[in-house]
Amino acid sequence: MKKKNEAKISSAFALEKQEIIKTGICVLFFLAALFLLTGCGAEKEQEKETVAGLDALGSVQVVSREEGSGTRSAFAELLGFDESNEEGAPDATTKDAQIVSDAEAVIAAVRENESAIGYISMGSLSDLEEEKVLAVNSVAGTTENVKSGDYSLSRSFILAWSGSLSELEQDFLTYVKGKGQGIVGESYVAVAKETTFLSGKQDGTITIHGSTSAAPLIEALAAEYMEYNPNATVEVVASDSTTGLNDAMQGLCDFGMASRELKDYEQELLTYETIAQDGIAVIVNGQNPLENVTEEQLKQLFTGEITEWEALND
Repeated sequence: MKKKNEAKISSAFALEKQEIIKTGICVLFFLAALFLLTGCGAEKEQEKETVAGLDALGSVQVVSREEGSGTRSAFAELLGFDESNEEGAPDATTKDAQIVSDAEAVIAAVRENESAIGYISMGSLSDLEEEKVLAVNSVAGTTENVKSGDYSLSRSFILAWSGSLSELEQDFLTYVKGKGQGIVGESYVAVAKETTFLSGKQDGTITIHGSTSAAPLIEALAAEYMEYNPNATVEVVASDSTTGLNDAMQGLCDFGMASRELKDYEQELLTYETIAQDGIAVIVNGQNPLENVTEEQLKQLFTGEITEWEALND
């Protein structure tokens, strides 16, 4: 009887051992299959879409704005290459860049060169012909995407002044922050609701200096304001953001207009208001087959780390 029990126990252990082995084999097969599946998925994630025709473009021609430009300053800061370079330039823009003074010149340079890439205010998109606006991180460069916060390359338009505002200057600023937001919303992103406006109709002249990117908007606002207040004259002089802010500090104008955030020392010396939000559009020649670019690729292109278009396919 004892031997029969021992035999039964031994048989039970043998069966249990076989089950454990079978279970272990199944687990190993499952893990192997899971590894193969996830490995294939990882390889697919690492695959990058190749853009046909980039190799035909040859060397990249970077088109950038001049030193002092608010658009250049904002663009470099947003992409993380705003530190001064070894040559003393305000940022690390490649020394081989073609430097121009306004959005019209950027568009012209890109139009004339199939290998060119540049950046402009979205307020200038109506001036494009066959040029192409690239998506950034797969998000289209539109004012709608700036407003939603989905498009990363956005900046502020600012009016800044030194000291106290006169009654006329305050009247103009009240218009810009209220009724004028209707004009802002036509091409840019408004920062406040459009409201009714009743001017005090003060006499005098207002001078505004600075950003060429902000100038078209300020000129449109000035024109409508002068309809509400025919006793006033608003003079807009375009140069660049830094010059406009410096002029405001020195009392050479009533308002400085800037298309970038103010530096710490500028904030200490000036009072300012954000009047609009604008996107910075990245443009290429219409013959360029590229449709999308990442922020990291933009940084590499504009700092000269990438010098050949076909390198984007590597």
